[in-house]
Amino acid sequence: MEGSIQQKESKKKNNKIIPIVVAVAVILIAGIITVTALQNTSGKEDYFLAEKNTVEQLESAFKERYEDELLWLEHSEENAIESTLEITGQVNAPELASMGYDQIINNANITIESAIDKKEKVSSANISAGFSGIELSGIEGYINGNELYVGLPFLNDIIQLNGEDLGRILHEIDPSSFTGEEKIDFTDFFTNSSLVTEDVEYLKEEYVDYLYKEIPEDAFESESEKVSINSNDVTTEKITFHLSEEELRTILQNLFNKMAEDERLREIIIDQATYMNFASVELAETELATFEEDFVSELELAADRIQDVAFPDGFTSVIWVNDGIIVKRDLSLTAENVDNTTTGGIRIEGTNAVTDNEQQIDYTVTVTEDDTEESINFSADLSHQDGETNDIITLSMDDVNIVIEANQSGLEDGGKSFERMLSFEEAGANNIALHWLGETNYEEDQMTADHTFFVEDGMTINQDTISIFVKETGSTIDKVEVPSPDQVKNLSEMSGDEIIEYFETDVMSQLEGWMMNLMGPGI
Repeated sequence: MEGSIQQKESKKKNNKIIPIVVAVAVILIAGIITVTALQNTSGKEDYFLAEKNTVEQLESAFKERYEDELLWLEHSEENAIESTLEITGQVNAPELASMGYDQIINNANITIESAIDKKEKVSSANISAGFSGIELSGIEGYINGNELYVGLPFLNDIIQLNGEDLGRILHEIDPSSFTGEEKIDFTDFFTNSSLVTEDVEYLKEEYVDYLYKEIPEDAFESESEKVSINSNDVTTEKITFHLSEEELRTILQNLFNKMAEDERLREIIIDQATYMNFASVELAETELATFEEDFVSELELAADRIQDVAFPDGFTSVIWVNDGIIVKRDLSLTAENVDNTTTGGIRIEGTNAVTDNEQQIDYTVTVTEDDTEESINFSADLSHQDGETNDIITLSMDDVNIVIEANQSGLEDGGKSFERMLSFEEAGANNIALHWLGETNYEEDQMTADHTFFVEDGMTINQDTISIFVKETGSTIDKVEVPSPDQVKNLSEMSGDEIIEYFETDVMSQLEGWMMNLMGPGI
């Protein structure tokens, strides 16, 4: 009986290894090492150089289409920028007109004024709105380093809070729900990623370079082969990357052990977890400790159980290369328990036809688990010539298609007009499409844009039914202004009881007075 129970537990543990093995093998072996720049011309180096060139070609195509936007983004990374968004709407729907809602929407407006200096870690935002003759203003917020400032229309003070004091305040107000360890780093608002340069270099040296060295030179074979790409015969270099079952198992086992013992890696992953959790509060120390323990134990388990996983066909990735770019790919991996109770696998196959002005991509990813099989198809028809772009990207799965269309052309004043559409198509259901039309003009230190958004269902809803208009302006400024100390009420200098008293007396009384004035004497 005891042996039977142990056997069942062993099978459960083995079943957990299959998806880990498949994911790590494909991502780490077939993907992450493509960022390494190689200069020689062996089969191994040709393979990964082709991967690198293909990624860079896609990046170049993206930059070519959105050069102005990327230059403005780069400018805003180095300079203080102020922006204004003016949002209005237009409704022409009988069902809304009968209740008078159309006039409310048609005469409503929202204005958002913001400023940001990413280098100095300072930002501000001010929101005002008007509807039905009521004007609302005074909603404002600021971030200065790790200090948050919030202003409300009814409040004389601007509330200030330091992110380091959040846990202490929450714990004093509600000790049963908060530990006091909670905190927010508002400076994360100014970073695009929590991965710093030192972390990226560490991961490259410890894992990218490590995996590249672990893969044997004789795992690669090259030959010339003519293939058909979009009905065109293309002469290519066919490079086959194959690891035997034992080679793959050894690489994965060493990798899992290396990751389990790597304290720096755990620190980087924890930093990423707290960065992604910024919208709420940082993870408490107890949660981080549990996460770290689970991370190590799962990797140790994976390394220990890898011997119980069979790779009947090893790992195989074949690429066909023309002019340094991958034009065809076929990657496959199958993993199963030695007792054949669980099987998982992945296959990636497709083509990538690139010419001077056009590119057609057609890839299918198929994932199998036991007797089930799921496929996702990604296709792209891209065209860019003389400043005019016509792109269609489609993601298909079962009876659902997600389609992105992006068309743009240049204007005489140096700006450009564009039309973008995101549509959801499902068999037997109404198809929904979100349209985004606009004109933009980017100069060295300023920009203007006009946007129109509307939804279309092919039946009753279209651009005439309801549309949203956004007028945007942006310009460079010297610095972002923040409130002076005599304007603020600093919660970080108050105890939990003092904060409760402040909100129950000052804040509530000012709110009640403001509401009475807003609603008028008839209330």
